[in-house]
Amino acid sequence: MKSIIMTIVRELKLIFRDGITIYLTISPAVLALIFIFVFGSVQESNISLTVDKSLPQDLVTKLESVADIEYVDNLERLKERVSGVDSIAGVTMEDGNIRLIVEGNEAQGFAESRQKLVSAALDTELIPYTAETVEAQASLAYTISMACIFLLALFIGGSSFGLSGVSERESGVIRAVSVSPMTLGGYVISKIIPSLLLGMIGVSACTLIMGRVDALPQFLLLALCSVFVSGMIIFLIVAFAGNQIAAVGVLKIVMPLFLMVGISAVFIPERWIFLYYVFPMYWQYAVIDTVISNGEATFQFLMILVTGFAWFIPVMIVFTKKVKMKAWR
Repeated sequence: MKSIIMTIVRELKLIFRDGITIYLTISPAVLALIFIFVFGSVQESNISLTVDKSLPQDLVTKLESVADIEYVDNLERLKERVSGVDSIAGVTMEDGNIRLIVEGNEAQGFAESRQKLVSAALDTELIPYTAETVEAQASLAYTISMACIFLLALFIGGSSFGLSGVSERESGVIRAVSVSPMTLGGYVISKIIPSLLLGMIGVSACTLIMGRVDALPQFLLLALCSVFVSGMIIFLIVAFAGNQIAAVGVLKIVMPLFLMVGISAVFIPERWIFLYYVFPMYWQYAVIDTVISNGEATFQFLMILVTGFAWFIPVMIVFTKKVKMKAWR
């Protein structure tokens, strides 16, 4: 156990001596900042309101003078629009009274400011508003962008230690490990644990930057459940790359594979989705999608573990054959 702990500490020290690895580690956080700038500027660039057909045209005309107006057919559609990823209020007519609808999770003062704006535009007393408790409906672009950032943070945790493993293979350190007291299991643990720590740091930074502190426990659990996925990334890189130049080529294959498999399921017809059930990357994306929508993802977490372990075993078999490391000693 002491040797494993010492190896983990050594791995972390070596990783952060490499400038490229440090850049890779902070890149998801940089992307998260860009994400905030893009989606934040879109959401806050102007004032928009949604109205349905119950609102008389003369009132709609007055609202058009103070805000951009979006039109929907009925109250149900209006509530769906209000529950979207951006902050927008809805205006409808109910029993002869004007009613303002907001989702209830917008920034402080949002509902009050829209209430005053609509009341002033319609030249009436302050109209009542209702905060609707609805299931959030994130846009596809928002969900995919957010998923890419979190999946990248998890991938970098594994790939960083995969590259360090390639250095060990190139320098002959792995051959020394093969004849040392450290077992294959100890070597695997010494790689996976620091990669998990790096992944957890990455997803934590992204979560905080994006303002989803409420979802931090779920994203940390995602990183923990992705333990075997991180192991797959590490040992695939080490198995198929004998030197750093070859490692770059392997990364060009492995990175798109692990990032895009789950996301590509969005564009697949529903009847073919079952083909993705065997891939842990699909369940990683499913967790992110569910967490964004404030849903329950227990089943998806379990599937990441189950499918990840099922793929991790053959990857380790290939690894031991490639580097000639005995599984049992």
